[in-house]
Amino acid sequence: GTYCTHLAMASAFFAKTFAASAVVLAGERYLLSQFGSCCLLGGTTLEIPKLYSFVVLVNVVASTFVLLSLGFRVSAARKELSTQAKKKDDKDAEARFNYPKLYAEGFSEEAHKFNCVQRGHQQPLETYTSFVVASLIGGLKHPVITALAGLVWCAARLVWAEGYASGKPDNRYSHFLSVHVWSSMLVVLTAAVSTSLSWLTAWW
Repeated sequence: GTYCTHLAMASAFFAKTFAASAVVLAGERYLLSQFGSCCLLGGTTLEIPKLYSFVVLVNVVASTFVLLSLGFRVSAARKELSTQAKKKDDKDAEARFNYPKLYAEGFSEEAHKFNCVQRGHQQPLETYTSFVVASLIGGLKHPVITALAGLVWCAARLVWAEGYASGKPDNRYSHFLSVHVWSSMLVVLTAAVSTSLSWLTAWW
């Protein structure tokens, strides 16, 4: 249906964007290899451990796909619950669920359910920037722990949103993994602090 069409269009867009980005990045790498010595200024040497690649793959790439999947769920719920509301003779269903409204207005069962699904996507966005930045910093000194925390974050976010999408907000913490949306965040923040302190002590 419409959701499958949108998903196919999104997949094609991401595929084209990825291919174009790969070409641009390859070009940049070639240019830097040829002219890097004359266009890059000297600075502090930053050692990046080989295992840091797992931090990028998990805490940045995988976590992004987690958020994308939650976003697709919201789009599907918007369509599905709007249709259900119309079948119940909700004359304002079109205005209630349509873009650009972030949340559905009213106290109907469909509006409540949609808002729960939407909240399962919006809430992670509130701390996502801090999570990624802390991961990229903390992973420089603690790549294994940071990447493992990223795996836990991804899994916890999915089950947390699943519980919220049930329509009962309290269910967001019904799974044993759900609480780890916060513990994993604290781990990467701690890793970032540790990395920062190691730089500070090395400078002194």
